[in-house]
Amino acid sequence: MKPGRFKVLWLLMLTAGLSGCPSTTGLKQTADADAAQTSSGIFACESSYREQRFMDAAADMGVSSPDAGELYVISGGARSDVVTGFAPAQDRGSTVKRALAAVAGKPDLNAFYVEVDIQNLGGLNNELGHSKADSVFARMTAIAERHIQGLESDSCSFRHGGDEFSFVVIGPGATKAEIEAALAQADTEIREYIADQGLSEIPHPKHPGDRSKQGAGIIFAVSRIGGQETVEEVYGAADKIVEARKSQ
Repeated sequence: MKPGRFKVLWLLMLTAGLSGCPSTTGLKQTADADAAQTSSGIFACESSYREQRFMDAAADMGVSSPDAGELYVISGGARSDVVTGFAPAQDRGSTVKRALAAVAGKPDLNAFYVEVDIQNLGGLNNELGHSKADSVFARMTAIAERHIQGLESDSCSFRHGGDEFSFVVIGPGATKAEIEAALAQADTEIREYIADQGLSEIPHPKHPGDRSKQGAGIIFAVSRIGGQETVEEVYGAADKIVEARKSQ
């Protein structure tokens, strides 16, 4: 990268609020700023919000849109989880925080935080090895995301732990019941996929004699975003539900 271009990149990163060291390798086409939004267009995921800030700053500095797109990729702003393609963990908190602000004082706008755990990822790793287990994990998360994105609401997807991922769902017609129904359908499809792969009888490392823990599926919780003081309170409400379901 030419020195002058690198200086422009640093200025753009500072203006757009990006941090970290930019990469000078692996240029690729930047994602469409609307790609992370779904049907209603009311709420933008952090990835879209971050890219728009960067592109606006670039336009203010007189940088062309194609050049800005390349610089955005170099900046690391287009980052995503390598296994699932979901937004990384650091995007989750800022998105939930903006969702809290979005629904404040708007009784007609509903938002929910959805926490999902893969049941028995340890067993999959033991049976398949990490590389093949990652492929199964990616398929399972893709199924869950497809069912969430089928709702008539905006949604954002995050990978934030070894066997954990989550969604933010927001829209005027969003309900807890429809989200739970979508995830129940996803769990059914996931378990059918696991059966097709011959993995239904993989033992759980922590419950070796418990046939109910064999195979793999998802355990999920849906909690409303709204009225909480902090992002941690949003997480905590879902965490309690997931932990209770794990012990069942």
